[in-house]
Amino acid sequence: MTIVTADIIINELHLDVSEKAQIESLINFAKDYIVSTTDKGGTVEDVVAKTNGNIFNQAVRSIVSSLYFGSVEQSGFGIQSMVLLNSIRNMYQGGE
Repeated sequence: MTIVTADIIINELHLDVSEKAQIESLINFAKDYIVSTTDKGGTVEDVVAKTNGNIFNQAVRSIVSSLYFGSVEQSGFGIQSMVLLNSIRNMYQGGE
């Protein structure tokens, strides 16, 4: 499974290519955040292998979009991100 790239997100969000470094940084943050909140000692590959690559990529997209557009709520990420993160955690722990 290929993890979503900056080029894909730039295209999806209709951003200028000059934003690529920032988007890459946000993608790295999102991946690290997902992994660290799922399995502190895990890797992206571990989490994707035990869950669902499409859901992982959608969670990355959602987090990047929230951070880029500044829509991170005071209590954390929006409902879409939280639902995806909870789904990943549940699948990883065998809840689904």
